[in-house]
Amino acid sequence: MRRFLKPLMAIRLTSGADEQFQINLCHRHRPVVAPLRLLLIGSCVLLVSGIVWNGMQAMATYQECRTIEAELERVRQQDRNLIAEASREGLDLSDHALNRLSFEVELANQLLEKRIFSWTKFLTELEQAVPSRLALSSVRLDQAGTTVRLTGTAMSVEDVTAFTVGLQDHATFKDPVLAQHRAGANGLVEFDITVQYRRDGV
Repeated sequence: MRRFLKPLMAIRLTSGADEQFQINLCHRHRPVVAPLRLLLIGSCVLLVSGIVWNGMQAMATYQECRTIEAELERVRQQDRNLIAEASREGLDLSDHALNRLSFEVELANQLLEKRIFSWTKFLTELEQAVPSRLALSSVRLDQAGTTVRLTGTAMSVEDVTAFTVGLQDHATFKDPVLAQHRAGANGLVEFDITVQYRRDGV
């Protein structure tokens, strides 16, 4: 009988000792941990908010890309339809043809400017600016009709200077530049002047 009671007594003493020294940390109040817990919770909330915001931005960017892609495809389809319609009408809209068209338009504009250019008015105004002691030997006008190159001879350098000043003060000409002047074999001063011509409407 004692042989059976000793193990039971040992079991009861052991279980009693375990209950006496058992510690439950869940019910212990630690005021130092409260700010850290709040900081951790706030950090988690901010992290979740940042993830949600980034996800929304990614979705908005994706939707915008899809919209741009759809618009680009629509424009490409319109280009294909236009090229097909032009081919049916017998028009060539290739890159080479478009480059040639721009060149032809520029050439037509130059020809149109030359048609409306008044040589009579230009020469009359130039004659008014030329002094008596000076003679022009060449008048060259560029294709745009705005830059004039004048070459000629004068009695002296002062006459060339007076001619340059007269062009500057003239209502039709501006920015005269004396490119060069030199003494000729006959004692006259040869000069080369470039000046801008103010055309009507330019």
